[in-house]
Amino acid sequence: MSFRRGFCLTIQQQEAIVNGRAEGRTLLELGKQFNISESGISKFFKRWVDQGGVPKVPKSERPRSTSCLFDRSVLRLLHVNPLLTAVDIALELCYPQTLFLYYQA
Repeated sequence: MSFRRGFCLTIQQQEAIVNGRAEGRTLLELGKQFNISESGISKFFKRWVDQGGVPKVPKSERPRSTSCLFDRSVLRLLHVNPLLTAVDIALELCYPQTLFLYYQA
């Protein structure tokens, strides 16, 4: 039997592992059910107890690319003022009126 490495459990699976452990099921039984090694179940359960029973929610990844609208906005800003730094561009896109007025003066 091969086990998964770097597994990511859903909230339902996390709760099922905790409930199964509370019912007295062994780590080996839970591991076979979820196709995770016995040590993986043990590490998860220890982390669960250390965090006070808060389920670990998978986080969304950062976007891999920018949108066409964002790219156009960056190019527009660079066309107006080619000396803008990346920080200035980020500030201008987040707070449009403050930086543009600063460079106009």
